[in-house]
Amino acid sequence: MHQSDRVLRQFGFRQPIPVALESYYIQMWEDRYDYIPTREPIVIPKLAYVPEYMPWFRIHGKPYLLSIEER
Repeated sequence: MHQSDRVLRQFGFRQPIPVALESYYIQMWEDRYDYIPTREPIVIPKLAYVPEYMPWFRIHGKPYLLSIEER
């Protein structure tokens, strides 16, 4: 689609100053915390581990996956 307001100066007309769309995106960025999705923590028995697993994991696993308190 042709935007006639972009060629007005070619025909001797005054061209309006374009409205900055940046302000829309700046406002979106400033309101970004209003749109953070929230959810309930996922804790179900199917995802729980057996107590014998953690000692095994500390020996054979990857310690950087644990938090500092759990190391």
